[in-house]
Amino acid sequence: MIKRIIACMAMAAAMAAAVAADDELAFGVEGVRVFSGFIPSGGDVSLTYTGFRLYEPGITKLYLEVGGGYEDMSIVRDLETGDPFVADVAGYEYRSPNFQWELAFIQGLARRDDGKNLVEAFAYYRGRYDDYLTEADGLSDAVFADIGGLFGTSVMGGLSFDSVSTSGHKQKDGLYAEATAEWGPGFLNALTDFWRVSAQARYFVPIYDMESDGGNLLNLYAGLFAGVDYADGDSVPIYVNQSFGGRNLRGSLGDCVRGYGWNKYDSSLKAAGSAELRLVGPAIAIDDIVPVLFGFFDAGYYRGFGESATMADADGLLASAGGGLAIDVFGFAQLSFIAGARLVDDDIGYRYAGFLGAADAFYGIKFFLHF
Repeated sequence: MIKRIIACMAMAAAMAAAVAADDELAFGVEGVRVFSGFIPSGGDVSLTYTGFRLYEPGITKLYLEVGGGYEDMSIVRDLETGDPFVADVAGYEYRSPNFQWELAFIQGLARRDDGKNLVEAFAYYRGRYDDYLTEADGLSDAVFADIGGLFGTSVMGGLSFDSVSTSGHKQKDGLYAEATAEWGPGFLNALTDFWRVSAQARYFVPIYDMESDGGNLLNLYAGLFAGVDYADGDSVPIYVNQSFGGRNLRGSLGDCVRGYGWNKYDSSLKAAGSAELRLVGPAIAIDDIVPVLFGFFDAGYYRGFGESATMADADGLLASAGGGLAIDVFGFAQLSFIAGARLVDDDIGYRYAGFLGAADAFYGIKFFLHF
């Protein structure tokens, strides 16, 4: 495995060197990895090359992203029967040094007024390495073949629409939507064999913006999110069960519906929706550091636990409501405190994991805005 990782890193470095001297190369910081929900423990960076055109109405891109970090996760499954644990059982906690890479070809099909791609078609090659340092070491891999870690690859393709813009006052406006299909074939992966289809949309509606000569004084906007993911296969990896697919992996259903705990509800079918009202500003010291006060309502649905002996078709609804305060730093990192109430008493009973609080109330810290 280590030799393959080194080879992939060398290939990424060679690609970066080949285009480094070109003016059409852009470097980006794509995200921060976190430990225990809010402690930075790694990150992801990218290179985008736009030095040629295959279709003049849109921008053609070659995209490379690499990243790694040290993250904590959990598996809330009986590793012998595959059944989800119920009530207050925490499950198997594990820590995972992780390394990921992806290469993509992206073709714009139409442009926005600002020159960016409005519609894109894309194809990705993805790889990842996980080394699970876990209390589950030595337990059965009958349910999750990758319980001891994995080296896996997949291909993913789809379409996206992006009209979202952010004003100088940090107010968002517009729609982002995408639909994707991903395949991790077993003949390429010793421990994984899966496919999944995913779709998501984010819609932002400006409500109020206080005029000013400079700086972010005050604005208000609404945000809506909806997503769905279905995964299946002969050996679906832990991370696939626990996430929503797409160009950027989104956390588990238990994370999408705040108050139910991250990495929970690792079901075959997952759907989530959120609505937020965000009050932004005024800026703190400089224009790029702003507070965000928000209220939210989240809902979700799950169905099907792969390899489960008795709960393979189990389903349920989740819902929560609350609010929070975040600090947005340069539009990149947002540290937030949230509090709310769980509105549904879920039958599976994961609801206490990952959050503090009594009864149906909860509070906690998150490192990013929800969407």
